[in-house]
Amino acid sequence: MVSGFRLVSVTLALNLAFVTLVGPLADALDVTGWQWSVGAVGVSLALGFAFLSYNAELYVDGVWHFGFLVFLLSIGVHVITGTGLTAGDAAAAEVVFVWLFAVGAVVVAFKNTVREQLQF
Repeated sequence: MVSGFRLVSVTLALNLAFVTLVGPLADALDVTGWQWSVGAVGVSLALGFAFLSYNAELYVDGVWHFGFLVFLLSIGVHVITGTGLTAGDAAAAEVVFVWLFAVGAVVVAFKNTVREQLQF
């Protein structure tokens, strides 16, 4: 059985990682509305449930570290490359590429921890 408190915590942590993808992507595609945010929370909730169902002893602080590092790295890469993430000037491809780079870099940097938590 998945703990509700752990599920909320993992959902919020994963949503922190998705926020630098969803908001700027909506700006780049000139989409308004709250559907993107609800979609991001839904994806985070589904992933969180899947992770906790697979490993009930998942290290929740590690998920928070992952979300925070993806958040910081993607914002940092946008600032360094000058793609204008916060100004809404980034193209959709730039937003997706930088976010995937940030996720990949964090996973590679902590590959042993990821392997332990997901029991590969």
